Amino acid sequence: MGFSAQEMRFTMYYPEGSSAGQGPSRDGATPEKIRTVLGELRFPAPPEERPYLYGCMVLSFDGKMGFPDDPEGTLISKENRFDPVGAKTDFWIMQVCRTYADGVILGAGTLRARMHKMWCSEIADPDLIQVRPALGRTGEAPLALIPSVDGMDIPVEHAIFTRSEQPVILTSVQGAERLQSRLNRPSRVLSGPTDLRKGMEEVQIIAVGEQEPNTAGLLHFLRACGLEYVSVEAPGYLWHLISKGLLDEYMLNYSGVMAGGMTALGVNAGFTVKQHPHAEILSVGYHRGFLYTRQKLHYGW
Repeated sequence: MGFSAQEMRFTMYYPEGSSAGQGPSRDGATPEKIRTVLGELRFPAPPEERPYLYGCMVLSFDGKMGFPDDPEGTLISKENRFDPVGAKTDFWIMQVCRTYADGVILGAGTLRARMHKMWCSEIADPDLIQVRPALGRTGEAPLALIPSVDGMDIPVEHAIFTRSEQPVILTSVQGAERLQSRLNRPSRVLSGPTDLRKGMEEVQIIAVGEQEPNTAGLLHFLRACGLEYVSVEAPGYLWHLISKGLLDEYMLNYSGVMAGGMTALGVNAGFTVKQHPHAEILSVGYHRGFLYTRQKLHYGW
């Protein structure tokens, strides 16, 4: 699949006072191809206690993550037949998010919905792979990180476990025990921070929390392993992070299709009138059938 910057280029708007593109220069200037499509794209320095976390996903215009008859999220974009170029651009923006990341969080539910498809953390655009070193990132792709509630929700038969570079699992101590009993490939529970890229021949498990995963502890562990920026593609985990006030921002795109149904963020875990996060629009772009937004999340209002 070819990704032409000129073909994908769209009109971009920056609201007055927006801080988009004003991150530190420590990771270098915005690569030319990314600047052509998205304008200046930099992220703030990560906190000391965890990676900087940004979500990446696409919703229908009525706020749904998938169609009722097929919940696979990519179809919200792919099935926008009115604007196929906009759909390709949406997919490319996900590749950009991966380009800036040390790790990408993939959802167990996403893997279950794509059991017969190789879904991992690879980057599809060779031009983006080439600029990762200039952005301070190592490897041709970010690490694949899969959170697990109890070690039973991860489909161990998925094709991602057939790769030579295995994913990193984030779970609890009990979750790690259950997962290892189900895996039919080498795995190990990490006893302390390490260079995760040196152990990718086996499934590496980070276990923090006895019975339930300790989210803050897991993120602290990742930061101690050297991960500074993490892209979150798992809808359920994205909402989990928002509920804990931990997601810093998201690249949220809207595909001009109507899906209906109940496949939406936060359906079973809403906020209250008195206490809820707010989103600040950093930038918004539009194509014929898509809106592309970057939003900064604010908590404690």
